[in-house]
Amino acid sequence: MSILSASFKHKPEFDRTASFLYGVSALSMMGVTFISPVFPLMFLEIGMTELDMANMIAWFTFPALIFIPLWGFIADRFQRKIVLAVSLLLFGIGGTAIFFTDNMQAILWLRFIQGIGVSGIMPMTGTIIGDMFSKQTDLEVGSQGLRVVSINVAKFFYPVVGGLLGGIAWNLPFLFFFIAIPAGLYTLKYMPEMGIEEKKTHKTSILYFYSLWGALFNWSVVISYAVVFMRFFIKYGVYTFLPLMVLKYGMSAWEAGVVFSMMSLGLAAVATQVKRLANSRFQIKYIVLVGMIFIGIVSIGFSLATSFISFLIVGLLYGIMEGFAAGLETSLLTQTTSRDIRAGIVSIGSWIRNLGKTISPLFFLYVATNPELFHSISHLPFFNLDPTLTGPDQGFIITGILGTLAGVVLVLLISISLLIKKINLST
Repeated sequence: MSILSASFKHKPEFDRTASFLYGVSALSMMGVTFISPVFPLMFLEIGMTELDMANMIAWFTFPALIFIPLWGFIADRFQRKIVLAVSLLLFGIGGTAIFFTDNMQAILWLRFIQGIGVSGIMPMTGTIIGDMFSKQTDLEVGSQGLRVVSINVAKFFYPVVGGLLGGIAWNLPFLFFFIAIPAGLYTLKYMPEMGIEEKKTHKTSILYFYSLWGALFNWSVVISYAVVFMRFFIKYGVYTFLPLMVLKYGMSAWEAGVVFSMMSLGLAAVATQVKRLANSRFQIKYIVLVGMIFIGIVSIGFSLATSFISFLIVGLLYGIMEGFAAGLETSLLTQTTSRDIRAGIVSIGSWIRNLGKTISPLFFLYVATNPELFHSISHLPFFNLDPTLTGPDQGFIITGILGTLAGVVLVLLISISLLIKKINLST
């Protein structure tokens, strides 16, 4: 019996809906990790170039920067289930259609359609869970944690399954995106609209954006956005350069994949325990903030590792530290905002996540090829940062330091604001 069915014996639709949302969240991860193993086959079979390979990712991720805010507005003004259903249908139809074509330009446009779809799936799953358990903090946190677990379990297995299917035919993995189509139809017909009793009087668009703007100054929202950005900023830097670091020490691409799997394993392990973390004597926002600080510190370890075992250890530690932030950051948004603006707030967080993904590789490449820009910190102990050399080591060190400092700065700002508030109350 799940944690949900045990607590809602007379509301089985909550248990069914939560389980469905876990599956949908895992399904959305197919967009990259499931098909990336077939890229080499697409080089051979349909003449895909290196630029095309980059565009297969870019055309999929870019739509999120445009459509996520729109999805959030529609979900708050109308219905969450409509946004989720349409997003799933676009994701499924776009992906399945790729199975039937070998024209690269057509494939890229279909990836763009998929990107529009996935940009609505992820924020809606987190928002709907927030609607379901907005008045039961421990259940909401536990459910958001299980959503993160499902995502990372999927990311652990998808590359293997996608690679096996691609070995049969390069386009076979794309056929499995069809699963999203019946999922979208199920959402539209059977999934209940959650949190209706919490919804206030229908707001005008002006009042909606005014409320949304005011919520952005809540410290919990600020922390969540900052952590989301830095987490994916650092993570996609790791994705960019970790294979190069591994190859630098004579290890295989398979070993690099195992290191990535260890990161997902560590994250999933901690995410299963977020309910206990939320019930501890520490506030959620401080747990998330400390997680971000340690993500920065541990990511520096990738520049110090020199063997397969040391990379595995750093990868596992990185995943564990990320779990503290990933499992709770959405709860910070859903628990501190009303239903009328919740989808908008969560969608902005998803937009910031994609911004971090977009900027990170460019920043890492810039740092790695221009390390002399950071000559002033080249004498820090332990790092051995040589400003005359180029390579991924510098990227890990600089980005790790930035992530750590960002967390420390937020801690200082919060401390100052609390001190000012205390002084004002005493006067």
